[in-house]
Amino acid sequence: MVLSSADKLEKTQELLRNLIRREKVIVIAYSGGKDSTVVLDLTIKTILDNNFKNKIVILHGDTLVENPIIHDHASNVINKVHSFLLTKGIEVEVKICKPEKDRTFWVNLIGKGYPLPNHRFRWCQKHLKIKPAEKAISEFQEGIMLLGMRLDESIDRKRSMLKRIDGFKMGYRGNLPVYAPLAYWTEEEVWEYLLRESSPWGEDYLEVVRIYKEARGECPLIPSNNKSLSACGSRFGCWVCTLVKEDKSLKNQIKNNQTLAPLYEFRNWLINFCSKPENRTGYNRKGIYLGYGRGTLTIKARKKILEKLEKLQEDTKMGLISREEKDIILHIIEQEELRTERNL
Repeated sequence: MVLSSADKLEKTQELLRNLIRREKVIVIAYSGGKDSTVVLDLTIKTILDNNFKNKIVILHGDTLVENPIIHDHASNVINKVHSFLLTKGIEVEVKICKPEKDRTFWVNLIGKGYPLPNHRFRWCQKHLKIKPAEKAISEFQEGIMLLGMRLDESIDRKRSMLKRIDGFKMGYRGNLPVYAPLAYWTEEEVWEYLLRESSPWGEDYLEVVRIYKEARGECPLIPSNNKSLSACGSRFGCWVCTLVKEDKSLKNQIKNNQTLAPLYEFRNWLINFCSKPENRTGYNRKGIYLGYGRGTLTIKARKKILEKLEKLQEDTKMGLISREEKDIILHIIEQEELRTERNL
């Protein structure tokens, strides 16, 4: 049986009421994107409408190399939600999941010489996202976790979800059972909800709409024939992401925000620079020879990247690399140079 949008919304609301009624701690994975925004919205409304007394935990992943626009938007929303919930007497905790200081993108790339992430070696996902989230989730011994995942996001997402999903339940993360309240929603239904509703904390969702629209380019959110809103399916990630051939979202955002242009240009330079055979040692970090033009980045290349990155930070006035990261990088390189000298 095909459910209408109204039926899907009702089932999602019923699910949330049942879950929140029986669980004390509600962990919401919030990225700042459209799906997690709807989950956050519906969860808070469910608690307020039913006078539930739960603790809300907002779990947000910060890779330290996030798209600046979505990063600022997510931070702004989290601060507003936190303040709002406190005024309502609702217990709330914000947990920002960041990579370990010796496992950040720049420490791995420049300090340790990792090659740029690719589809065969996606070290960024493990160190910047998965491990920080696992560490945060491991602290909870009770409660549930809510994710903004949908079956129709992509073929890969659907295949992955179908292996685990049971109704709305997606298995466990640590001790927490995981649920996907929007599992059966379409993208059009997500946009229709955001365009129709206002947030519990007192503002509409036009900022979310604007961000996606600018990332997609010229994209009518509500076509005159109202057939589809799917043209706004842009995804956001790290501004240095090398798992896509071209970062179309960042490129489109530049049309409305020229401050992003230097980041886009640096990202493209970085891909080209790291692919040059003379900038690779030929060996992996275990000392196994892989062949000319492969393996880790040379010390000379890593120093060049650091130099360019610091210049980019100075020019843009953005916090692209911390002092602590730089100190760790320089220490790693210094130790590597000393070992090289001893072996000569």
